[in-house]
Order: sequence, then C-alpha cells, then structure tokens
Amino acid sequence: MPVFLLPDFIADLQEHNDAHFARRVLQKTIRPDGGFRPDSDDHPYEGIEDGWIRYVSRKRTAYRVIFLRKGENIYLFRAGEHSVEDRLNGPADGAMKAAVPVNDGGPEIAATLAAAPTRARPAGASPPLNRFKRNLPHPQIHREIFSRRNLPHKDIWLVTPFVNGDLFAPTKPLGKLLLDQVEDGASVSLITAPPRDKKIEWMEKLAERKVNIFVYPRLHSKLYCFVFDENRRYEPGLREGDHYSSLILVGSSNLTSMGMALGNQPWSEELCYSVPENEMGFVEEYVAELMMHGYELPDVRRFLARGQWEKLENGKW
Repeated sequence: MPVFLLPDFIADLQEHNDAHFARRVLQKTIRPDGGFRPDSDDHPYEGIEDGWIRYVSRKRTAYRVIFLRKGENIYLFRAGEHSVEDRLNGPADGAMKAAVPVNDGGPEIAATLAAAPTRARPAGASPPLNRFKRNLPHPQIHREIFSRRNLPHKDIWLVTPFVNGDLFAPTKPLGKLLLDQVEDGASVSLITAPPRDKKIEWMEKLAERKVNIFVYPRLHSKLYCFVFDENRRYEPGLREGDHYSSLILVGSSNLTSMGMALGNQPWSEELCYSVPENEMGFVEEYVAELMMHGYELPDVRRFLARGQWEKLENGKW
C-alpha cells in the first residue's frame, strides 16, 4: 500500500522531545521498500472517517500512530504519546493535498527513512527552541493553543479585535477548551474590539458561562496568554519532572476560523511569536490596562440601546 505523510504527522516527528521517536515510528509503519508495514493489532479509531490506530510502543512511552485508509492508500496523520488519541479531529481542509508520498524518492530513500540511526545528543543539550509559530504549512498556532487543554491555569487572556463568535459554542473545540478551563477554576477573559455587525449575542452567551468580556475601542493587538497555575503543579495527572510553563503568543492571528486554522475553510497565513515567560510582568500590566480602560458587557449594552455604537467604535464620547 502506498504511504503518504500528512503535515501534522511530519510536525509530530520534528517536534517530539524523544531523540529516537521518529526512527521508532517510521520503522513501525513503513517497510524498507516504502510500502505500509502491516500489523494485526491495528484497530479502527472512532470519530474520524477511515481512521485507524497503531501501537508503536507500550508501557512507559505508549507511543501511538493515527492513520487513514483511503482505498489503496495509507495516510499517516498523527503520532505521539497515548494522549494523541484524545479529542482528535480529522485532517484540516487542504491537508490531504499537502500529503508527501513516501516513495517520491524511490525505495532507497524510504528505506533510509525507516532505518536511519539517531544521532546522539550531547549530554545536557536541548534542541534549539523556535519561538515563531505559523499556520502554513502546519497549523502551529492552533496546536500551541490546544496543547493547553489538559493543563491547569490561573488566568487565560484572549486579546484580539476580530472574533468569530461561533467558535465559542460549547460543541466547538475552542469553546469546549475554554469552558472546560472555566469549570476547572481558570479565570478566562476576552478583550476585543466592538463587533462591526453590532451583534453581541455571542458575548452574552459567553458571559453566562462565566467568561469575562471587555470591549476596547480601536483595538488592534493580538495576544493569547495561558497562565499556568503553579499551585497545582504537583496534582494528579501531571507528570512529575516535566516542565510546565505559561504560554504567551503575540502576532497577527485573530480568533477566527482562518486565523486559528479551525473549521472547514482555507487557513490564512499568520505568524505569532511565543514570548519568553519572564515577560509575564509586562503582559499582566498590559492586560490590566486594557481591562481598566475597556468596557464591560453592561456598558456595551447601553451604547447599543442608545444608538451610540459609532462613539464606542471610535473611542470618542
């Protein structure tokens, strides 16, 4: 069976911390001739059409591969620890067209990929950290944000002028992530510009679910901050010895389907920078200033009822 590598699968191999991970995954899935290696333990993965799951390893590492069977073709979709199975959506639009055939360079290259030795890392060395995150060719911004879903947070601050309110529905991945965080004790705040269509129903629904809403006139900045709760670092479910930190993303991406590489439409190219955690003091001050000078939902209702929306948008009253 011909094998194709999807963009998310390639990113999983590149970004994994285990130096032996890519070699182990490739050897478990690809034969030396570039074809798909069969395994009697494969079983269907529920929730994704044509999805299957393969065990790469068990016990401590418990590595998994999620792949798709499309006729005679195999598409390797995701790879990682056991948690890669959790709440997984199918490939995004355009991902199948971006798939890389394993046999593009002939069976020799496929064999090299499957059996390549891993170069030893110097003791104490860590891979170089790339703080820039893009949507294309891989949805890195999306992955950074959704990697936070199982971590405890003290605060979550979402600052963006343009918002697709539908993304916050409890049935949507982003809405579920945020509402789960609220139920888990996080204080979640959205700071946005006055919506151009003057529709605030989605804001009302978020407020009912305990998400704090602030409207800041003429807002242009985009900031996404997930403040890790240090007081819960040692609670059950977090692996002892792992480094858990806060996430600070600044850049061009709005909270829209295109900006976050969500939904069933083409993504837009975005660039965000993962700010070092030692800048958290500045971020806290900046967010506090936006909240202080922004308007809460009752004020927004009054502007709308009085027909003064243009004053709210322009920040002139």
